[in-house]
Amino acid sequence: MTLDYKNPNDWGKSPLTDSALRLQQIKTENPEQWAAMIEADIEALDTPLEEIEDYPPFTGTEFLATHSTIDDHPYSAAFGQFLGNGIDADIANILAFGSNRFDLISEDFDDPVRQLATRIYNRFEEMGYWDEVPQESSDINYDYIPY
Repeated sequence: MTLDYKNPNDWGKSPLTDSALRLQQIKTENPEQWAAMIEADIEALDTPLEEIEDYPPFTGTEFLATHSTIDDHPYSAAFGQFLGNGIDADIANILAFGSNRFDLISEDFDDPVRQLATRIYNRFEEMGYWDEVPQESSDINYDYIPY
């Protein structure tokens, strides 16, 4: 069965189907926009990745959607602590990589969630969590993780 973006019965079945139909619609109705999107994708793939990145290699929401457990996260202990204490997945991911961006949680220094995140972050920083390269899961010392 092929999908036709003009057929209203094909829309609304799933986000994946709607995305495919939208791309098909752009390709058919706006060939210049489609060519620009393909060119941008090719350029992004040709751009070399640097060893040191300013930002995490994925978002927290993307990570949770593509992984069944947080154990695959390079900084799983920190990521899990931030997530488990009610911090948004994307902000938790940024904090887990050692970036102290508490302003993303709240501009208010008295915000309880921001204070909690600061305490968690400080505990990880005191134990030198970000000083070393992430360990293999078999080498993790679970007695040294601050809960």
